[in-house]
Amino acid sequence: MATPILLDKDSWNSALKYIWSQYRIWAKTSRSYKNEVTRWRDIVLALSIGGAILGTLSQQMEVWKITPKAPWVGPGLGFLSGAALGLAAYFTKEVFSPDPEARAVRARSAAEAFKSEAYLLAAGAPPYGAATTTDGLFVRTEKVKKAIENLAPVTITPEQKLEGLPSIPMSVEDYIKQRVDQQINQYYLPQANANAKKVAFGRKLSLFLGALAVLLGLMSARFASVAGWVAVIGTITAAIAARQYSGRYQFLIVTNQATAQRLDWLKTRWEIERKSQPGAEPQNRFILACEEAISVENSSWMAEAR
Repeated sequence: MATPILLDKDSWNSALKYIWSQYRIWAKTSRSYKNEVTRWRDIVLALSIGGAILGTLSQQMEVWKITPKAPWVGPGLGFLSGAALGLAAYFTKEVFSPDPEARAVRARSAAEAFKSEAYLLAAGAPPYGAATTTDGLFVRTEKVKKAIENLAPVTITPEQKLEGLPSIPMSVEDYIKQRVDQQINQYYLPQANANAKKVAFGRKLSLFLGALAVLLGLMSARFASVAGWVAVIGTITAAIAARQYSGRYQFLIVTNQATAQRLDWLKTRWEIERKSQPGAEPQNRFILACEEAISVENSSWMAEAR
């Protein structure tokens, strides 16, 4: 009968370092892709708002007779407005095309898959505990690599590759501390809170802009030049709403909170049942259930992002 590879600690550690380094590489790659998409979305928002403001200012210059000695200012602002709105339209087509975000989603999917496999390996959970060949040890991670072979990963240092490397052999207590508690307290709940703040800020800003639009609308009955700014407020509100929607903040709040609650329940149930269910098999079931809960959250996020 063949000997399981994980009985040799050096081999175990080498395999873990390789899989963990793949996670670190693709996590950095995903963040790079995502930051690029976010940056361009912010640029589109700024161009849309700036173009609307400049366009209205260009029309108001003559009405207010602010620059009688510089008649070129109004047309100049109009030109800048047209350029800003034109660039916003062009970048919108580029940024909101499927490819940029698809790359970020695929990279994150790979990173999370590598991370999950690394923790299963560190804990000696199935299928790693019984693997007797190198091919059997890496069959799942090779499938992940195959799915992203046409993506270019970022380059990171050897130190970055091993940052946060799990300890081996990882007991179920270590797994709860390093994986379950970390995901709940340092990722899912902080992410849910951060996204909730973004949603709340967006709502407050929309209410403020709505009230300002009403006020300007009332003023336009007496000052005709104010009417143009009501349209500007509408453009700004729409641009902010589009930016909020593209971030999928409300969806992420729900999924992050649900996954945190699911992991907390699995942890609580394990703490209750562990004394009555000794042995490796119940531990493996608990670990696999936690990884499945995390995988479901990743899958739902990716499905929403597509």
